[in-house]
Amino acid sequence: MAIVYPVMALIGGLVSCVLLWPYGATVALLSMPFAGSLLALAAAFMIYRRTTGETGQGRDRAVTMDRTRTLRTTESR
Repeated sequence: MAIVYPVMALIGGLVSCVLLWPYGATVALLSMPFAGSLLALAAAFMIYRRTTGETGQGRDRAVTMDRTRTLRTTESR
């Protein structure tokens, strides 16, 4: 994850620079850190949402992935 955030910040900065270049070099260059930070923040939010969505709400991922434990509990009954 440590590589994803700086790469997204660089991409966001470059995209904002290209899109805002018609408004002048000063505006385009000054917008780069802000747009880069916003895209890095959006990437962090998306990664957070994906990792919390994988575990589910109130489910333990280890229990759902362990088929042998499920089989053992049904066989003992």
